[in-house]
Amino acid sequence: MSSNKRHKKVCLSGNGDCRVVFCPGCGTLEINLGASTIRTDYESLNLLSSVLNRAKVQLARMQNASPANGDAPQIRPGRVH
Repeated sequence: MSSNKRHKKVCLSGNGDCRVVFCPGCGTLEINLGASTIRTDYESLNLLSSVLNRAKVQLARMQNASPANGDAPQIRPGRVH
């Protein structure tokens, strides 16, 4: 990935401080989250998308569960540690 040639980056999607850019020349994808950048490839992006979608579904299930029915307790967004 490191070379002296300039990379032409194309923004695939973005909203505020979150965006995904692609370099057609080298095939690298960059996921920008604020000051953090993750460089990856297409297959890893698909895997990350799948993992995040699964986590989103699980979180929604946990938040919609009813303690009165013996389901998992509702969780409140906030600090983890």
